[in-house]
Parts: sequence; C-alpha cells; structure tokens
Amino acid sequence: MPSLEEDVRRGHKAEDLLQNELIQEGFAHIEAEIFRKFQELSPSDEKNILFVKHMQYMHGKYKEFFAQVIANGKIAHFNLEAKKKTLKERVFG
Repeated sequence: MPSLEEDVRRGHKAEDLLQNELIQEGFAHIEAEIFRKFQELSPSDEKNILFVKHMQYMHGKYKEFFAQVIANGKIAHFNLEAKKKTLKERVFG
C-alpha cells in the first residue's frame, strides 16, 4: 500500500501528465479518430459500432484513472497536513 507521500507524488505526476500538451494532443487525436470511425459506420453495422463504443469506453478509462490518482493525491495531501497540524499542536500545545 503506497504511503501518503507516495500518493501525493503520484497525484502531482498525474496532474503534470494531463497538463502536458503532447498528452492532451494525443487524447484529442484518439477521440477524433474514434469519432471518425463511428461516422464511417453504417447504422446496421452493429458489430463494429459496438467495437468503436468499446474503444471509446476504454479511452475514457485512462482519463478516469488519472483523475482518481489526482483525487487520491489531494486527499493524501490533506491527510498529511492534518497529521502535521496535530503533531504541531501536540508539541506546542
């Protein structure tokens, strides 16, 4: 199980990745390609429509993963700060 410090570090790394212009460009490119593939399909091509839908779903999972790591990092940071404050109160009254 990662430490609070590790969760904070991972949260910062995930935020940095999502703000990186190449990552943003890559996500936009994949989303555009998925949409393009969807537009090419015939309404009766249920098998490939389902396949494209699965690609879209899995692509969204990357973003969800990063969002969860960021959220965990923020919670870990809050918990670390709370521990520091408690320790400070113990030492200095």
